[in-house]
Formats: sequence, C-alpha cells, structure tokens
Amino acid sequence: MSLTKFVGLLAGSTLTLTGVSYGAAEANNDTTAQINQLKAEIASLKAAQGDQWLTEQRAEQIRGVVQDVLADSSTRSSFQGAAATSGYDNGFFLSSADGNFKLKINALEQVRFVWGNGYNANPTAGVGDQNTDNQWGFENRRTQVFFSGNVVDPSWKYLVGMAYDAQPDPYVRNIGPYGGTSPQFQLYYAQITKDMGDGFSVTVGQQNAAFTLQSQLFNAGMTQMGEYSLFEYAFGLGQQVGISAKWEKDMVRVMGGYYNTAYTSDGSFTSYSWNSQNNSSVAMTGRAEFKMAGSWDQFSKESSFKGEEFGLVGGAGIFWQNARAQNQNGVGDPYGFAPVGVTLDANAKFGGFNAIAQIIWQNSYQFVNSNASTWGFNLQGGAFVTEDLEVFAAWNYNNIGYSDFPNNQDGVACNFLQVGGNWYFAKNNMKMTVLATIPLSMNASEQSAGTNAGSSFGLLNSGTQGNNFGLVVQLQLMF
Repeated sequence: MSLTKFVGLLAGSTLTLTGVSYGAAEANNDTTAQINQLKAEIASLKAAQGDQWLTEQRAEQIRGVVQDVLADSSTRSSFQGAAATSGYDNGFFLSSADGNFKLKINALEQVRFVWGNGYNANPTAGVGDQNTDNQWGFENRRTQVFFSGNVVDPSWKYLVGMAYDAQPDPYVRNIGPYGGTSPQFQLYYAQITKDMGDGFSVTVGQQNAAFTLQSQLFNAGMTQMGEYSLFEYAFGLGQQVGISAKWEKDMVRVMGGYYNTAYTSDGSFTSYSWNSQNNSSVAMTGRAEFKMAGSWDQFSKESSFKGEEFGLVGGAGIFWQNARAQNQNGVGDPYGFAPVGVTLDANAKFGGFNAIAQIIWQNSYQFVNSNASTWGFNLQGGAFVTEDLEVFAAWNYNNIGYSDFPNNQDGVACNFLQVGGNWYFAKNNMKMTVLATIPLSMNASEQSAGTNAGSSFGLLNSGTQGNNFGLVVQLQLMF
C-alpha cells in the first residue's frame, strides 16, 4: 500500500470515529435534558399540591380495603343467618337466628361469714349456757342457677330455677313435710308464660305469689341487704304453684293468682301436687302498683345508684284463702276463720338514696282455730356516700297474734333494728355486704319460730332474754 493511500485511510477512520463519539455525546445530552425537565415538572407539581396526590392515593387504597372487608363481613353475616347466635345480655344466651328459640343462663352465688351472740343462748339441761353464747362460721348461703328464654316464638316464655341454700327463706323453704332443715338442691322457679300482647300475660307453674313489695324481685341478689327483709320473712307468701295473670302499662301494673295455697303458719309448705293435704279450697292473691315517676326497670332492684332518675311507686296487696277439711294445721279453717291479709307500701328512689315503707294486717296468723290478728311495718332506706359505698338501715316491727281464742289475743311484739353497708365492685353483679341485726324488744326465737328468720341473720335462740345480736359479712356474685 502506498503512503498516500495509508494516510487517506487513517484520516477517514479518524473522522468516522469522531462523528460517532460526537453523536453519542449529543444523545446523552438530550436524555439528561429530558430527565432534568421531568424532575422540574415533578418539583413544580409537588410545590403546587404538596403531598395531596399521595394522600389521595392512600385514600383510594383504604377505600379498597374497606370495601373488601365489608364484602367479607356480608359473606360472614350470610353464614350466621343459618347458625345460632350467642353472647351476653344480662345473662349468657344462645339463640336461633330468627329469635324464636332462646336460652339464657343466670346465676346467684352468696358466700358469707356469720357470727351470732346471745345471752343464755340454747342452754343445755344440766350444763348451762357455756360455749353457746357465741357461734360463728362460714356458709354457702345461696347457690342458684336459672334457665329462661322462649320457644316456638318470643311470646312463649319459660323460667326454671334450681337452688342450693344453707338456710330457708320465704322463697326457698329447705324444710320437709315433717320438719327439719338441711341444704339441698330443690326446685326454685318452674313456670311457663304466654305474652298475649298489649302488656297482658298469663303464667302457670311454680312462681312468686304476688303480694308484698319484695315478691316482685327476681331473687335475693336484687335486695338492698343481700337478704330478704324481716318483714318478708314474717308476712311474705313466697312461691306457690298455680296460675296467675299480669297486666302492665306505663304507669300501672296489676297481677293476681289462684294457687294451691297462699301461706302456712310456719312457712314450711309449698303445695306442689293437686292432692296435697295442704291445698286450700280457695287461695287467691293480688297486687296492684301505680308508678308516679321513673321506669319499671328501676324497681327490679331495691338500691338506687347515683345518676339514676327519680322514681316513685305505690303498691297494695291482698290475699285470701280457705282450707279443706283434711288440711293440716296452719293453712286455714274451713269452718271458721279464713286467713286474709292486706298490705300497703311505697318505694322511692332519688338517684343515690332510696326509701321503702311497708305496713300489713293479717288475721289467723298462727293457729287454725284462732281469730288472732297480726300487724307490722317496715321502714328501710339507704344512701351512697361514695360512688361504690352504700349505707343502709331498717326498722321492722311485728305484733304477732298467738291466741287460740278470739277473745284472748296475746300479741308478741317483735322489734328489730338492722344496719349495714354495701361495697359495690360492679353494682349488684359483685358486691360485699355487712349486716348487723339487733332485736330491740325481745329475743329472736319468737320471731324465727314461725318465719325461719333467725338463722338467716345470725340470731341465736336466746331463751327468755332479749339481748341477742347477729352479724353477717357476705360476698355476692350474680350474672
């Protein structure tokens, strides 16, 4: 190759490479310029709108998530429509989706320490009263379970209750037909109710006999003192088997029933069967209440918690029964004096304190062949000193007729003072009660002989002396 050709070829190659290098650099410059332009536009947008575009993007994403959750929830709801529902609503419950079948479970548990002190209490012949003036110990006062709900449709309701109580009370007897008391499982409630609509319902089975104020409480857990009053022990009709009707409107409710029997002199019998010797030929009770303020739900319990509205109810009750010729002693005389009783009461709630007043008159209280009458009253009230601490007091006076003859009526005055307090952890669902019972005029044996009240309040049989004293410290759990 000649020198001239070589030089020409080298020059051409150099020019070609130079052109390629220049072109690449030019292309890179264009790309860089475009990137810089995009960055400038983004910066301009961010300056104009801030982070709003990101916020809107997040909102769209959140809306998408919510829509997905709602769709899943709808699917699950459709699944539940074919299954049972459950939960807690003043009791644990199971229910069909349409509500036609429902089971609710409630319970009451009361455990307590009791101390009784009495002068010359329970003296043993030839031994004296040593080691008997003070008695104390723990007991399972009440263990009660309730099953309620409806079947077929919400208008058909049922209630079944079982109780294991250490001591008898006006609603759980713990006493056999031949005397004697002992804790035992026994039937409490056993009733079927048909709601007729417009506030009217009919109930058959074992139920509270509507008469006194406390006969409207579901159980002892709804009382102020964690225990039925001495008034209720002396005069309450407790539970009976029969049929009753109730009509309840906004301001008035009226109820009445026809039962196997209404009461016995010692409170020991509830006639469960149609051929019982304790059945009366006629046994009827009735009660009417007029609500001047508040709601009926307020009066399902006795205490008035702070913040509740003012409530006031006046009530009256009546019972009448006549016995059969084969009746045992104490349920009425088919040939003479039929037991009858009338009571009046008032119940007021003031959003932090409450007051109760009751008065009663009955005839033929103790013996089948007497026309002896008895009367009594109860004044009770309580006040909250803090949100959770309530103090209360009650004065109960009963003049019980014991005469066997109409013209020789020897009355026995039973005069009692009760004081105490409640410490509420969760209202009536969990509370601790301290209750002291002090007879003012006589020993507890006369009061407890026909009403079984003594052992329920820690009172000992004090012979002929009146200085008897009972103290109860009780923990209550209820749901």
